[in-house]
Amino acid sequence: MKSQRSLFMLVALVAATAFSVSAQPRNPLLENPKYGPDAKTREECLKHTSYYTGFYRNNNFKDAEQSWGIVYTICPRSSENVFIRGIRMLKLVIGEEKNLHQKKILVDSLMRIYDKKSQYYGKEGQNLALKGIDLFTVAPEREEEIADILGKSLELEGDNTDPQAMLVYMQVTKNLYASSKRTADDVVNLYARLSGIFAKQIAALPSADQISAMSPQKQEEAREEAQKLNQMSESLDILFTTAGVANCDNLITIYQAKFEKEPNNLELARSIHSQLSALRCTDADLYLSVSKLLFQAQPTSSIGFDIARILQAKNNNAGAADYFRRAVAAETDSLRKANILLEFAQFVGTRQGELPKARTLAYEALSLNPNLGYAYLLIGSLYAQTKACGASKMDNVSVYWAAVDKFSRAMAVQPDISSECQKQINYYSQFFPSTEEIFFQDLEVGKPYTVPCWINEKTTIRAKQ
Repeated sequence: MKSQRSLFMLVALVAATAFSVSAQPRNPLLENPKYGPDAKTREECLKHTSYYTGFYRNNNFKDAEQSWGIVYTICPRSSENVFIRGIRMLKLVIGEEKNLHQKKILVDSLMRIYDKKSQYYGKEGQNLALKGIDLFTVAPEREEEIADILGKSLELEGDNTDPQAMLVYMQVTKNLYASSKRTADDVVNLYARLSGIFAKQIAALPSADQISAMSPQKQEEAREEAQKLNQMSESLDILFTTAGVANCDNLITIYQAKFEKEPNNLELARSIHSQLSALRCTDADLYLSVSKLLFQAQPTSSIGFDIARILQAKNNNAGAADYFRRAVAAETDSLRKANILLEFAQFVGTRQGELPKARTLAYEALSLNPNLGYAYLLIGSLYAQTKACGASKMDNVSVYWAAVDKFSRAMAVQPDISSECQKQINYYSQFFPSTEEIFFQDLEVGKPYTVPCWINEKTTIRAKQ
């Protein structure tokens, strides 16, 4: 280990001494300047490249290090692999180093290798991304430096910024905010920028049709890439929402003006929808606007259902009913469609007062999910709230018999709501007529009775206990 440390520190500080070998004038590589400025240097470069490459390929990094150090010093232009392999080996050494002082020297050497790699091979933005990620891995306490490195990478790479680098940048910015070295605005603005980039990268992924045209192996790779990118985007949201700076007001401040400038930008709309949803800012007008745009572009039951609820909360009953219908039409899963129909029925019955229509929707839900006890519970509630049903007092109270029938049915098909159903049964049973009242109406307990008005349903005469 001591020899490993001394070698890498030597590479970072001084040039290695050249070694002499016999000339090989017939080797065309000796005339290639990328292997060194003169024939002697090129001979040494080729010799030690052969040495360290053989050791490296056999994972014998200890024996590879000396020759690698010579190649790195005298002919860094010979191959980009000199840097790729050197970085890998040095990170292993750093991971095993226990002495903090020696470790810092090694980490500094790693940083200089990345700088030299950019100097000779370009791709500065990509190298800065890898440099920042590695620094976060081997020396996470150097947060300011990591943030500076990844900030420069972001400026150079823009929408092509490495996803992992974006997550690390968000993490260190969150940490710096926690230690009062960044402001809340710094965190919010960075998140806004990074989430926008993630949205663009996700939108640029192959479509389902494009993936289906690929070979099986390519299909699997494309799906894995999409899953990974979406998971990383979700991780960014989590980092932001747990940073302690996110609130509806600052997000709306960030995005309202952007959306007004680009009201048809689906990528922007997806990003705004995701972020506002994560913070439950669903009562914001901006959230409603982006939701409508997304639904228009691709009708999905979840967004349509969401819009219906928002409009319902805003007392826009006509608009809510419209989006309830759209959400039902967009849903293909029977159980989910049944749940949407049930909530639509509740809305129609309670907000619009259309009891027959509400019952029809509830029965439609039951046709898709016969075990949806809540649908029977709703129908029973609709019956119970019906006033002046029929011409006689017995007609009027018959709605409670019909209601209790539905509560009992709800309990039978969905036992987990039995307690709720029993409460309704106990409450409405107290409105049953007495045995004497039934007798004086020339009726008999246990006999059938047709409930009049819109209910028009047969039930059984019962007396109050």
